Amino acid sequence: MLKAVLIDDEEIALDVLEIVLQEVGGVSVEGKFLHVDDAMAYLSESKVDLVFLDIEMPGMNGLTVAERLSLRWPHMQIIFVTAYQEYALEAFEVNAFGYLLKPVSKERLAKTLERFRRRTEGKSEPSTAVASGETASLEQTPVPDEIHFRLNLLGSMELYDSGNNLVTWRTKKAKEMFAYLWHHDGTPVQRHRILDDLWPELTFDRSQALFHTTLYHLRNTLKQVGYPHMVMYGDERYWLRTEQTVSDVNRLFTLMNEPGEDRDAVAELTAIYRGDYLEADDYAWAVPRRAELRTAYLRTLEQLQQRLGRTEREAVLRKMIQIEPYAETYYRLLLRDLKEAGDNVAVQAVTELMKRRFQSELGIDMAFE
Repeated sequence: MLKAVLIDDEEIALDVLEIVLQEVGGVSVEGKFLHVDDAMAYLSESKVDLVFLDIEMPGMNGLTVAERLSLRWPHMQIIFVTAYQEYALEAFEVNAFGYLLKPVSKERLAKTLERFRRRTEGKSEPSTAVASGETASLEQTPVPDEIHFRLNLLGSMELYDSGNNLVTWRTKKAKEMFAYLWHHDGTPVQRHRILDDLWPELTFDRSQALFHTTLYHLRNTLKQVGYPHMVMYGDERYWLRTEQTVSDVNRLFTLMNEPGEDRDAVAELTAIYRGDYLEADDYAWAVPRRAELRTAYLRTLEQLQQRLGRTEREAVLRKMIQIEPYAETYYRLLLRDLKEAGDNVAVQAVTELMKRRFQSELGIDMAFE
């Protein structure tokens, strides 16, 4: 006999579902709850196989409840019972076992229960709470030992798996959500803040629906490349596990902290900055970080070029001009070095470039020696 708990904000809905379960048979209804907190308290002390859960409830969306349940009791199965068909995709994003539309038919319910029995044959007894806190699943999640991903964020975002294959995204928003969670560097982010940053123009209900759909696509993509536990959830917050990923931004910070002065070190420092932080993707929430990183990088190059020999300094100055094409000082420094080296061809090329940018594009007259 399967043990089940029913959660719905309408008492008549609870009673009707219990009657249908009795008619189908094989399920003992251990508790019926109008309030989620009461159900959570009961489940902390009792063993059940299934939770039948409504989605549209005042005060807390059933999808959010499902996330809390799955976090504390990872092996307990959830079957959504709702009048709203449009939630089906979001329901399976939170790993729901089944999805039943009201009014629940005996035939559909019987098929769902039979499928559940087939899946659980030979498995252990029903689950109880794995821990008293809501971080238990994080502690129990297996973590691969090797580096799994390589992530580029300078210029445009590119994610490569352990086989050096470029990860493709189901939707642009799934890609943005990955970048957004990475942007917070493993720090849990509240759901309402994610909604505000990724869907600022939409209503709460619409953005929440899109959030669950996007999260489903993101998790599914990561699962397909062998990392199903990268996006974590707890206490109404989401975060990304970053320990198995190397990124060009982290490498850049390492290089800027202790910039080398030899040819190879300078070559790496100038080559790694392919563009501004998430420049091609143009996410509004990334703008402050983009400006900070650009400023820090230019400051590093400005200080470094003063200590370098002519060849390495020229490479650094050209990189500075590439990043900040309207900074007159950078051109003057480069022209000084080229003139001292007697490289008249390069002097002429840089002078023409300077004229085109300042006089033709900006209308600013420049004085040349």
